[in-house]
Amino acid sequence: MLHILTKTDNLHALYKQELPVNVDSDVFLLTQDCVYAGILDHKDHLLILSLKQCYFLQEDVDARGVKGLIDNKIQLVTYASFVSLTQEYSPVVTW
Repeated sequence: MLHILTKTDNLHALYKQELPVNVDSDVFLLTQDCVYAGILDHKDHLLILSLKQCYFLQEDVDARGVKGLIDNKIQLVTYASFVSLTQEYSPVVTW
């Protein structure tokens, strides 16, 4: 399953296990304001590092001007890769 997370509030719900996810087998794509969690000193940064398959949308990172602040452990993907992820994983859920 592909989970698209758009807000950091959804990261809190994920951490509290309020979202129906399997952290070991599901894939996470962080978009919109959720990309701020990739900044090293962000309060949710350690949470996203615990996700086995986690990607950040490059265009949203660029749009928010935080590319230089994003942890180098974070894998950035383009819109083309975003489309590929939606084709590879089913279902796709946006939170």
